[in-house]
Amino acid sequence: MRDLSDVVLKPSDFAVLAELCRLDLQFPATFDQWAGLIATAETQARERRSFPQPLLLDPKAFEGWCQKVAIVPCLDALRAYAIVQRGQSSPSSIPI
Repeated sequence: MRDLSDVVLKPSDFAVLAELCRLDLQFPATFDQWAGLIATAETQARERRSFPQPLLLDPKAFEGWCQKVAIVPCLDALRAYAIVQRGQSSPSSIPI
């Protein structure tokens, strides 16, 4: 789950994300559980000396991405989304 490290979700957006991921039995039931999941991911990332840039999660953008790549919204999809979004904003991925 370390790919979710530094994924920032506004408390007001949690219900939207939870509804999108309603079929995922592993998705946290509450915002507090979500925050615990992110805290664990951040600990795992630090242990591996990985410090990803923060990613502000927009549930609607995540939903659009899931539709575009034909994947059901879930934690695994969210991890993939975070990886892709960070890769697109990485200076090393910008063509020169």
